[in-house]
Amino acid sequence: MAAGTNPNLEAVQGSRRDRRRGLDAMHEVERLASAAAPGRAEGWRDDLLGALEELGASIHEQRLASGAAGSLLSDVVAESPRLASSVEELLEREQQVAERIDRLIRQLADLSRTMPVGNVREELAEITREIRELRAWETDLVYEAYSVDLGVGD
Repeated sequence: MAAGTNPNLEAVQGSRRDRRRGLDAMHEVERLASAAAPGRAEGWRDDLLGALEELGASIHEQRLASGAAGSLLSDVVAESPRLASSVEELLEREQQVAERIDRLIRQLADLSRTMPVGNVREELAEITREIRELRAWETDLVYEAYSVDLGVGD
């Protein structure tokens, strides 16, 4: 397939489904992070933990799917081998974000430790910023290989 042609439609649709799930989970984390916490810190933390677990699961599943044979990113590498190192770096940074989410989940779940709400919100803001950057980078890679805008609807 030459650059500028459409990639495997099934891979594009699968990637968009994964991205939608991750975006929905990220929006829920952001909504809960901005909710009132004073006087209800335990309930706030519990709600946030559930949303973070969903976000972490969506990032993990998207990363697994992205690295699999026949995935959109594997097609990008096959189509444009010059992008292979960028795809590898993207997947590595996704792994780092997933680990950061897992670490925050463990910290919040540790009832013997209290994290100030402001610190949790700052960490969540950094995580969601990183996820947005990775989503944009993935979209750029796909566009560079195929001239297909993966981010339509994001």
